[in-house]
Amino acid sequence: MADSLDDPSIAVIVPVRNMARTVRDLLDSLMKLDYDEDKLEIVFVDGNSTDGTREIIGEYPVKLVDEEGRGLNAARNTGIRHSTGEILAYTDGDCVVSPEWAKGIARNFREPGVSFVGGMVKGYDEKDFISTYMDETFFQVKPRFSGRHKVNELYLFNFPAGCNMAFRRESMEKIDFFDERIDHGFDDLFPVEKLSDRGFSLVLDTDVRVFHQHRTNLKELMKQHYNYGRGGSLLLVHRSSSRLAHWFSTYLFTSTFGISLFIL
Repeated sequence: MADSLDDPSIAVIVPVRNMARTVRDLLDSLMKLDYDEDKLEIVFVDGNSTDGTREIIGEYPVKLVDEEGRGLNAARNTGIRHSTGEILAYTDGDCVVSPEWAKGIARNFREPGVSFVGGMVKGYDEKDFISTYMDETFFQVKPRFSGRHKVNELYLFNFPAGCNMAFRRESMEKIDFFDERIDHGFDDLFPVEKLSDRGFSLVLDTDVRVFHQHRTNLKELMKQHYNYGRGGSLLLVHRSSSRLAHWFSTYLFTSTFGISLFIL
């Protein structure tokens, strides 16, 4: 296996907005990443936080920039413009990454032709009811795959989560990055579908792992699913012919996505 001299440079990009409750846990975990610091940059993209998130981030040796545009995909694209890494690795402000996270991503990108790596997401607190609910019930939104798989396309219920994904920069340049018209719900997977359609290889690897601090109460959980449903609706409008739009149509009636649309 190639040694660290062959590892690519990685830009970790984290969109945040009002994440003061959880962002310090993420920052602490990013400081513990086992990766060459000369090949690692960390960029937080803030969407006008008002709860002290920016002040917490300012305590750490990371780059903080303002979101250019509006919405999660705009923040993701902002991070690309303000970074230089060969690999664009994304996580969220309510996650915690494992120390081996960056190395696991790099290991997969050593294989020629791989343009995307998606990992596993687990609940951060196994004793918390919401985490257990999200991880173990059929309402889950986490990935449903095991081991390591190199694939040419993704399928319903066998796809990665947006809080644990990485792209090769040069491949993203060929597909015009993230679609900023879609800001929630399968928004992160559309570029994966485009890469697949262009013949690039995708890797799903459960050893590339992050831990998610799920919403702390049912109201917040349902609001999250409402946003997924809203984003999925935009997907149906703007990308009606895509496989992801068809996935959403199916998932809408089999998960809390659908329930949240009627409750909220």
